[in-house]
Amino acid sequence: MKQRQISLEILRILCMLFIIVGHVGGRSGIESFSSFATIAPHAVNCFVLISGYFLINSKFKAERFLRTAIETIFYTFIVTIILYACNKADIYDITKSIMPFAPTKFSYWFVNKYLAVILLSPFIGKVCSNLTKRQYQILLASLLLIGSTFIKVFPLGELFGNGFSLLWMITVFITGGYLRLHAPKFKYWGISTLMLLAVYNLCNLYSAGIIQLGYNSLITYALAITTFMWFNNLKISGTGIIAKITMFIAPHVFAAYLIHEQGLMRVYIVDLLHKFQGYMPDMLYLYLFGIIVIIISALIDKLRLILFKYCGIDYITNKIATRINKLYES
Repeated sequence: MKQRQISLEILRILCMLFIIVGHVGGRSGIESFSSFATIAPHAVNCFVLISGYFLINSKFKAERFLRTAIETIFYTFIVTIILYACNKADIYDITKSIMPFAPTKFSYWFVNKYLAVILLSPFIGKVCSNLTKRQYQILLASLLLIGSTFIKVFPLGELFGNGFSLLWMITVFITGGYLRLHAPKFKYWGISTLMLLAVYNLCNLYSAGIIQLGYNSLITYALAITTFMWFNNLKISGTGIIAKITMFIAPHVFAAYLIHEQGLMRVYIVDLLHKFQGYMPDMLYLYLFGIIVIIISALIDKLRLILFKYCGIDYITNKIATRINKLYES
């Protein structure tokens, strides 16, 4: 594993930790969480940047789409079955959980948009790879003009979607591709990240409602880029203990997202949090809770991989993917 890949996998793990803490902390109503300085408002954007960075000039693989979709269905359904056995769900929940892409409480906004980006990625890649650097910059500027926000009336992000829209995810994906094809020559990514993080928190404290700070905020967007480039330039050994721990957990962070954000589980996770709250400072407890969720999810997902292998799901998926790949190649 290359050094840069290890550093980006570490970034993926950290982003998932921050996402879990943000979700659980926000829903639990922990007072100290709301007043705590935000340290990762850009975690979702970083995930998409990483995908764009690696997929912008890669050959389309239908396996990526199919496995993401099947994994989503699996966890949505299995978690519902477990909750049903614990009298925390009903038969209607089970029927709805089979199709997590429908507009129900089992729908994952990120997964739906991400699957769409995967389908479009080979066409996005072909277009972007044939652009000059200046043309690429004009494309990004145009997308930011119609898809980002700074204040409510500028640019035009509120007219053409928001930070949860497909347009914005494509914009961030294309940005990741730009960083791969035309990496900026700059050394101070770490300092820039810390400065932007300070700006974000100052805006959050003193300009709430005026300066927009959603996923499609220009501040959040810039923060994601500096963070990504900071980690992308870190030199971490691919053979040390950090690399081993990283590669044990990193392939399974998506499972942590699917499990903790499952339509019913998100409610019971907050209840579980409250039951054990009070034994340590709230923020320390939230991060410890997030780490435990990631580790347990990684272990569960390793069992899922074994199950999929011996039940023939991987075999069937690969067969279908091979046929789809030929359509893209023709």
